[in-house]
Amino acid sequence: MSLPNFMCLGAAKSGTTTLYDILRQHPDIYIPSFKEPHFFDIPENFRNGLKWYEETYFKKAKNKIVADFTPSYFFDECSPKRIFESLGSDIKFLVIIRNPVDRAYSHYLHSKRDCHEIEDFEESLKLEPRRLKQYADQSDYLSYLRHSYIHQSLYAQMLERYLRYFSLDNFLFISFENEFLQERELTIKHILDFLGVDSSIILDTDIRSNPSSKAKSKNLKKLIKRGGWWRVLLKKMIPSLKIRQIIKNRVQRLNISVFSPPQLSHLDRKKIYNLYFRHDIRNLEGILNRDMSHWNPDN
Repeated sequence: MSLPNFMCLGAAKSGTTTLYDILRQHPDIYIPSFKEPHFFDIPENFRNGLKWYEETYFKKAKNKIVADFTPSYFFDECSPKRIFESLGSDIKFLVIIRNPVDRAYSHYLHSKRDCHEIEDFEESLKLEPRRLKQYADQSDYLSYLRHSYIHQSLYAQMLERYLRYFSLDNFLFISFENEFLQERELTIKHILDFLGVDSSIILDTDIRSNPSSKAKSKNLKKLIKRGGWWRVLLKKMIPSLKIRQIIKNRVQRLNISVFSPPQLSHLDRKKIYNLYFRHDIRNLEGILNRDMSHWNPDN
């Protein structure tokens, strides 16, 4: 058995599921069949201990690279310290950084699809600070994740929390637009070189996982969301959290169909960029010594 020595931290809604499906093909990389263990960010899971984490998700891992793909680790304030104290300082991290306006909008559409959001996009952004405070006070972490459209796009703020414990050399940053979408094969080779595994192995990189989608049945979506007696019964019938998570994810995938969401206007993009993200992007450019001006709607 083994514990992870590599983590894909996200960002959420930035192609991490596609990357997961690509890297799983490599013989030197082990990634559990359930993509997001959520061990370091969900307190109930973390309290189960490292042995539980290892035996639940990495029992069969014998590969050079053992990976955990949980994008919310990048966002969660407790995860950096927990990862450092549990796995040490040598772990490698990959972060795909996407235009923060696009990432936030994709996140919003996901919550809307799953019946967790009823407001329009602009109103949901205005409500976010009040909502997150309420969810934090209620210790409702899942709702906190679902409605953190702005905060999960503040890359510099999230990265700074990790740099308290890890060197910048531990990280590989990939541009979603310029590298992951436009130069997929070269980017995958770059990732494999970063991990120290054979980059000459041919992988199927023509994969597009988790595209924009809508629910086929809203009633089924609401049933999955709602609690009640059937959840209690399911826990008794299937005690394994991992298996319940896999079943839930498969049911949700079967209940969605691909669609093209409405596009944000240039005016809306410019307003959101300037109001919520301009300052954080400047900080990110300073940390990474990297020009991110292609995210500016006016460029």
